[in-house]
Amino acid sequence: MLELDLITTVAWNPTFGEKLKDMRGKLSRRSLAEEVRLKFDYQVSHQYIQLLEHPTMPRAPKNVSFQLLRHICQILGKDVQELFGSPKIISQ
Repeated sequence: MLELDLITTVAWNPTFGEKLKDMRGKLSRRSLAEEVRLKFDYQVSHQYIQLLEHPTMPRAPKNVSFQLLRHICQILGKDVQELFGSPKIISQ
């Protein structure tokens, strides 16, 4: 088993972006960013959340802070593992 606190970044892809968008539901990106800032003192903009949800956009990040993903999921009342489906570790 891998301790989640050991993970620093995640290689981001369109599947994860779509899942994040679905998890956010009707909560606005702006509200989500504000909640993350207030609750966790973690600076994130609503524009960055948009890039996460649409990772094929030109300036979208290729890697995302796992800590940010955990904060976002906590605000959404979800487990971060829901973003990734299977909790298995896959080596290529």
